[in-house]
Amino acid sequence: MKPIPKSHRSSSGQALIEFALILPVLFLLIVNVVNFGAFFYAWITVSNAARAGAQYMVMSDTWIYGLTPPSASQVSTLVTTDLSSLPNRASAQVKVCINISGTTACNPSVGSGPPNDPESSFYNSTSVDVTYTYQPFVRFWDFSGLGIHLTLPATTIHRRVVMRCAGGCTVS
Repeated sequence: MKPIPKSHRSSSGQALIEFALILPVLFLLIVNVVNFGAFFYAWITVSNAARAGAQYMVMSDTWIYGLTPPSASQVSTLVTTDLSSLPNRASAQVKVCINISGTTACNPSVGSGPPNDPESSFYNSTSVDVTYTYQPFVRFWDFSGLGIHLTLPATTIHRRVVMRCAGGCTVS
């Protein structure tokens, strides 16, 4: 028998070993793409919910059901309804504040209110703060004490929207 020349030897074992070495890296890449996609979805949803709540407050003078401005609980309900598609929606906190002629009223009254308006004699300002804790879908080898995260760690997303309203804004 003649020996098989080197140019005709099979390399299927080599390809299997290369595939086995690259598979964990490929899997980790796919998991992180899913987690980052979900994070950006949560970030955009929180931003849109805060903006919708603030717009609801400032458009109170043109509210279709009458001229009664919405209460802080109605705004909170609107914002939490917008956040209903998020998986960890129970962690969402909504704070509604209104600054009328330099006097700030917040619901709930924890933390700081809206920033001071330099033209508070002409306008009332309203702010809606939304805080949400994002939990990644897939977690692997999370050593937070060492600062090592192979996937995206739990992250707090906060969005504050401040808008001006001319006249009819109130907090109840």
